[in-house]
Amino acid sequence: MRLLILINSLDCLGENDAALSSAFRRFGCQVVLGEINAIAADDYRYFTRGVLVPQNAEPYAPGAVAPWSRETYFLDECQLIWVLGSPQAGVYRDVWRMLWLASQQTPFVNSIEGLVFLNSKHAMGYLVPKEHRVFSYISNDFATLWERYQQAPDQRWVAKPPNSGCGQNVFLLPENGPNVRTILQCLTGNTVAQSEMDYGGLGGFKAEYAVLQKFIPEVAQGEKRIIVTCGEVVAWHGRQGHPNDHRSNITQGGKAIPVDLNSDEVKLAGVIGKKLMAHGINFAAMDMAYPYIIEFDLGFPGGLYDAKLISGVDRSDRAAELIIARFKKHWSSD
Repeated sequence: MRLLILINSLDCLGENDAALSSAFRRFGCQVVLGEINAIAADDYRYFTRGVLVPQNAEPYAPGAVAPWSRETYFLDECQLIWVLGSPQAGVYRDVWRMLWLASQQTPFVNSIEGLVFLNSKHAMGYLVPKEHRVFSYISNDFATLWERYQQAPDQRWVAKPPNSGCGQNVFLLPENGPNVRTILQCLTGNTVAQSEMDYGGLGGFKAEYAVLQKFIPEVAQGEKRIIVTCGEVVAWHGRQGHPNDHRSNITQGGKAIPVDLNSDEVKLAGVIGKKLMAHGINFAAMDMAYPYIIEFDLGFPGGLYDAKLISGVDRSDRAAELIIARFKKHWSSD
């Protein structure tokens, strides 16, 4: 079986690229690492630039450069494709559309529909049972968000964009905070100021969406990053925030720590994992501060690598095993 993993760059391999390509090779699979932003078509056959990882290649670390020869690989010559990268803004629409067309012929670990429509904070209300999600208000109108905040002046809130990750522009809004109005204006595009500077709005539509979400005290006890594969919890670790920051993201100075999962946490993660599978998402990460789900990461979720670092146990083999079993029917008759 040949697996094509589509990644951001062959010159700086990510943590999933390293762990999962090694795991699949241990199961005897051919692994091609291809660049997601190099998708192209030859008479509507889709291909990309990539490298075939030698079966006997030594395991490599995140950040490494793929040392093997760059070649052209057609997507329809692979038995399985895994998107573990994100198209750049300038080619975003073209790449997703070509990948969706390719997925009509070749199975994808995570469906294009799921990655495009569910990899967002907007999807929380659909994927997570009401009792396990935090109340959120979403708008691109500053006035409505500001009004909502003022209706509960003693409530602490979190404000953030709906389509960002790694803790970008996530603000903790205190009760009656003096900078809250400014923060909400900023997150929604500073439309009033922009309109004034554009002489009445000649510069075009400027509004941007923001999420106003109730702050929950459970996060103070720490969040847990959980990796789910084909509906099964395969890896997890705790995240401890930086002492000078309310965010626990590893990229923002948070620290991965060892934790246990109780049966309720495992059950909730499995329920959501099964719902994701119904939409073609077979590998995902979620951040949990039980009983709440805080975030999802469906694109190229981190967690396997950090879980291995703190526990000494590499759980990427279990992820690979589950995915091979799920998709084996697609190539067993070839």
